[in-house]
Amino acid sequence: MAVEREFFQRDPLTCSRELIGCELFAGECAGIIVETEAYSAEGDEACHTFFRPSTRAYMAIHEPGAAYIYLNYGMYWLLNVLVKGGTDDGFVLIRAVQPTHGLNLMRQRRSRTALHQLCSGPGKLTQAFGITGADHGTNLCGGAIGFRPRTEPTEVETCLRIGISKAVHLPWRFLLKGSSFVSVAAGKKK
Repeated sequence: MAVEREFFQRDPLTCSRELIGCELFAGECAGIIVETEAYSAEGDEACHTFFRPSTRAYMAIHEPGAAYIYLNYGMYWLLNVLVKGGTDDGFVLIRAVQPTHGLNLMRQRRSRTALHQLCSGPGKLTQAFGITGADHGTNLCGGAIGFRPRTEPTEVETCLRIGISKAVHLPWRFLLKGSSFVSVAAGKKK
């Protein structure tokens, strides 16, 4: 059973926190989400809506639960999910997962064998999962790429977002407490 559109009809902070412990799947690959970041469409200088009219247009025509994928630094595809319909609209960046299925394919795509190196960062996980710009705009609610609900209770840590230069003071990064699969441990700088 996949996470349905209603899940993404809330604010980015709530969705970002509640995606921790859910399963991300794409084809034969899957993993437990251990790290996310929230981005608000209003007043968040780190969100693409702050300086990209094309992102504001994207939000206007897509439904909650759509994939917002962009090329970061001309090298790495990053997977975000559009959230809107709550008190605030925005995006959730999927930063890291603990791989569970399709491990051989992930290792081949990443040219790595260590499990903790496969998806411990947003560019690494899209490479491991085979997610590219061709998936931009994809409905993540019931398609070949999507999310499955949590199967266990999770303990979530909150800390500052990383890898950005604007709005760095916002504690909008969420991590599965104690996970060794996150990109950067809570309290550390990237």
